[in-house]
Amino acid sequence: MLIGVLSTACSPLLAAPGQQPATTATQSNATQSNVRIGKAVRGDLTGVANFTAPIQARGQVAIVPRVNSTLLKLDVDVGSKVRAGDTIAELDHTDLDEQVLAAQAAQATAEAKLDELKAGPKPEVVAAAQANSNAAAARVKSLQSARDNVDSATLDQRVKDAQAALDAAQAAMQPDQQAIASADSAAQTAQQKLADIQADPNKSKDQNTVNAAKADVQKAQDAATRARTPTGSQAAVTQAQNQLLAAQQAQLVARLSTTAFDLDQAKALQDVADAQLKLAQAPASDQEQQAAQATAEEAFAQAELARAKVKDATITAPINGIVTDVSAAIGSSVGPGASIMTLIPPDMEVVVNVDASQLSQLQIGQSANLSVESFPRDAFSGTVKSIAPVLDPRTRTAAVEVDIPDPQSKLKPGMLAQMAIQLGQHQATLMVPREAVLTMGSVDPTAPAQQVVFTVTDGRVHKQVVSIGLTDGKNTELLQGGIQEGTDVVLNPRPDYLDGQLISTI
Repeated sequence: MLIGVLSTACSPLLAAPGQQPATTATQSNATQSNVRIGKAVRGDLTGVANFTAPIQARGQVAIVPRVNSTLLKLDVDVGSKVRAGDTIAELDHTDLDEQVLAAQAAQATAEAKLDELKAGPKPEVVAAAQANSNAAAARVKSLQSARDNVDSATLDQRVKDAQAALDAAQAAMQPDQQAIASADSAAQTAQQKLADIQADPNKSKDQNTVNAAKADVQKAQDAATRARTPTGSQAAVTQAQNQLLAAQQAQLVARLSTTAFDLDQAKALQDVADAQLKLAQAPASDQEQQAAQATAEEAFAQAELARAKVKDATITAPINGIVTDVSAAIGSSVGPGASIMTLIPPDMEVVVNVDASQLSQLQIGQSANLSVESFPRDAFSGTVKSIAPVLDPRTRTAAVEVDIPDPQSKLKPGMLAQMAIQLGQHQATLMVPREAVLTMGSVDPTAPAQQVVFTVTDGRVHKQVVSIGLTDGKNTELLQGGIQEGTDVVLNPRPDYLDGQLISTI
C-alpha cells in the first residue's frame, strides 16, 4: 500500500549527490522527497531463497590402474555412459597369470608340508631311518668282533693260498707249450714210421704191422690234441677269484678293526643314524607346526595377492557415470602413477553461498526448483544435501550443496541455473515488502551487518534494527524489531537517513 503525503513548503530538501547541502537549522529537519511508503501486514508466507549459480558435476573419479602393465583394450570413449561394475578397460595379464601359477605352487607346497607335520611320522620315512640305524649297528658289531677275534697270520696265509689257487686255475686255462711240442714230435715220429712201413714192400704186406703203426699214429695225434686242450675252466677261475676277494676283505676288515679310529667313526655314524631314527619317529613340535602354519598362511596371502592383481587387470567402473576424458592409448604402459580416464556421476549439483541470516531457515532435505536457459520448458528439482558448518569470514555466507537428479542426462556442468529453495511456510506472520529491508554495516568493522527497516511516523523516518525470517522474493518476515502490524515503512530506504528526518512521500 502506497501513501501519498505532500511535502511542507517550509521544509528544505536534501542535496542531490555531489552537491553541498543547503544550510538548515538542524540536520534532523532535512526533508527527503520521492519516498515510497508501504505497510507492515500479517499473512501467510511461504519462504523461498532464490539463487543463480552454475551447475557442476558432483565430483569426478579418476580411473587409475592398480597394476603396471600394457593397456590391451578400451571398452569406452569420451561421452560413454557406464554403470558401476561395467568393464571399461583391459590390461595385459600374461605375466600376472604366471605369477599366480607360481604363487599357487608355493601355497600347495607349504600346505602339504603343514599337513605332513600334522599327520605325524611317515611309516616309509621311519622304516628307512630304522634300516640305516640297523646297518650302522651291524657295522659297529662287525668291527668290534673282528677286532676282538683278529688272526692276522691266518688271514695272510688265506690270501696267499687263495692267490695261488687263482694262479693255478688261470694257468690251467693255458696249454703247456712244451707238452704240445713233445706231443707233436711224437705224432710226427709215428706218422713217419707208418709211412716207412707202407713204403717197404715186405712190411706193407704184413697187415698186423701196418695196423699197429696206424694205431700208434692215432694215439700220438690224440695225445697232441689233448696237449692243446686246457685242463682248467672259467668256473674254476671265477671261484678262485671270489675266494681271493673274500680273503682280502676279511684281511682288510681285520686290519681296519685294529685301529680305534675306525671303530669310533663307526660308532659316531651309528649315533647319527639313531638320532635320525628318533627324529623320524618323533611328532612335530608346536613351534614347528606354528612355523609351518605361518608359512602356509603367507603363501596363501601371496597367492591371493597374485589373483587380485590378475583381477585388477580388468578395470571396471566404480560408479554410474559418464566418461569425460580418456588419457591413455591402447598399447601404452600404464600403472598406479597416472589415471587412464575420468568419470563424472550422472547427477549434477549446485553449490550456492547463502547469507548467514538465511541459514536458520535451511535444513538438509529441503527441496529446490531449478530452471536453465538450455531447457526453458523443463523443470528440474533438487534436494539440499549439505550445509557448510562454518561461514566465509569475508562474505558472511555458507556454502550449501544441492543435489540435482538428472536421469535423462540433460544437464551439463557449466550451465547457469536459476534455483529456488523452499524454506517453509509461516502462517499469520508479520511481514513487510522485501525492498523495505536494508542491510547496513556496523560502525565496528568486525561486527556483523544489521538488517534495518525505516518506519514513518508523522512524516519522519525512524531506524529500526530487525531480525528477519522467511522471504518469498516479494515479502520478508520480521521476527524482532518492535514494528507493529499496520506500521508505515519506507520501501526505498537509504543508509544515510537520520533518525527523525522529515520526508516527502509519493
